[in-house]
Amino acid sequence: MKSLFHRTTLNNGIRVVTEKISPFRSISIGLWVNVGSRDEEPKESGLSHFIEHMVFKGTKKRTAKEIAQSLESLGGHLNAFTSREQTCYYARVLDEHLPVAVDVLADLVKNGLLTPADLEKEKKVILEEIKDVQDNPADLVHDLYAQSLWKDQPLGQPVIGSSQTVSAFQRRDLVNYLKRHYTCDSLVVAASGNVDHHKLVDLVGKKLNLDSDHRHSHGLRKVPQALQSVRVIKRKSAQTHVCLGVPAFKFSHPRRYALTLLNIVLGGGMSSHLFQSIRERLGLAYSVYSFVDFFEDTGTWGIYLATDGRQVQKAVQQALRELKRIKREVLTKSELEHAQAQLKGNLVISVENSSTRMNRLARNELYLKKYVSLDQTMKEINRITRDEIQAVAQELFQPDNFTAVVLGPANNGLQKEIAASLDN
Repeated sequence: MKSLFHRTTLNNGIRVVTEKISPFRSISIGLWVNVGSRDEEPKESGLSHFIEHMVFKGTKKRTAKEIAQSLESLGGHLNAFTSREQTCYYARVLDEHLPVAVDVLADLVKNGLLTPADLEKEKKVILEEIKDVQDNPADLVHDLYAQSLWKDQPLGQPVIGSSQTVSAFQRRDLVNYLKRHYTCDSLVVAASGNVDHHKLVDLVGKKLNLDSDHRHSHGLRKVPQALQSVRVIKRKSAQTHVCLGVPAFKFSHPRRYALTLLNIVLGGGMSSHLFQSIRERLGLAYSVYSFVDFFEDTGTWGIYLATDGRQVQKAVQQALRELKRIKREVLTKSELEHAQAQLKGNLVISVENSSTRMNRLARNELYLKKYVSLDQTMKEINRITRDEIQAVAQELFQPDNFTAVVLGPANNGLQKEIAASLDN
């Protein structure tokens, strides 16, 4: 599968990055706005996500139904998502329908009506979405972990906001936020598949004439500080849910892939250390895994598990034993090779999808400001040594770095017990 990369910065500051892939017939295209929940003031919490919903309610050119039908009627797909650092509007269409896709995506970003009636209706929808999270402890504990890890800093705010902030949004809040953040210099257009770069550049130049005089600012993006904390939130549920983790590396950190491999070894599947010890050997949990998130200037690595409320301390202690073991003992050659093969295999399989390649293309532009080929990534992964992985574990898994959140039935002394385990 051959690919060809191109990058152009338009006079207004919009960046266009493409990867032509033969023999694809489809194109995945995304309009990435470099703004997310960490760019919101406390009273704006959830506003990036709210705007992403609202633009689909109608524009100056299309009704909500016409937006839904615009690409669906061509066999295509249209959607959007909001994260802590970006908002992305994306589509997947046949190559011949690229002009339509660009027109629809530009219309969403530029021309949302944001009517008061739609705003009040969408508030109800998002308030129900917030209730869904509140009713799902496996999701909620991750939001609570981020809040505890990053304290009162914007990176710790939930992407969807709170019922208090969402209920208070007014149309002027959306308009002002769009003016501040939806600017040409904050926009990356990424496309992957059977795409003609020069044709796309021409389409973007004609359709996306956003305000090029106003410059985007990430004034709220300051490197967050994290201190050890243990939080226990008691509530009725069949299981107790735990998130335990540390601050970690930013996306551009040279040891990002060493940490990714460490994550695979510890909790990246059924053969991982945590799964084998906590589930298979001790039978303490059904669900146990580790996770890693990389941001512009920081990151986090953590463990999630769900267990009986009476077994929480035992499960946490076992997890910490596995972390201490990997700090103390170098991985075997076989463990490293298996982790490298798993990561490379996952990457190769994922990039056979043009949407995944488009996402990868955009994130590399936003975080690295350069193109990184799959071959380059493979070489980086192959260069990682067992000593590097151990060094990452020794750097990150320090007692003062840990944050733990427990949600569900819990013993009265659990907070002190976990804090003591972290210090030992």
